[in-house]
Amino acid sequence: MTPYRMIALVLVVALLLTAVTPARAEAMEIGTILLLVGVGVAVVMIVAFLIVANVSDRRRAEVPADQSPADGAPLVLVTYVSPPAAQSP
Repeated sequence: MTPYRMIALVLVVALLLTAVTPARAEAMEIGTILLLVGVGVAVVMIVAFLIVANVSDRRRAEVPADQSPADGAPLVLVTYVSPPAAQSP
């Protein structure tokens, strides 16, 4: 092995060991911790909202078409008929 190849091999091995060695661990700042906790709470709230909405949609879909949602109470429809418009003479 030539000296240049040996030097190149040693440099490549040193470079690989430097790249593989993990960085020194540092403490997290309080702002970063609060940000992560806030994001976690927001994700939990969104998931809970979606679950509740899905359950209520299923309950609404289970009501039979021949029965009103108010435990069989009669359904009353009210319509409004506007009076005819006044005509000018």
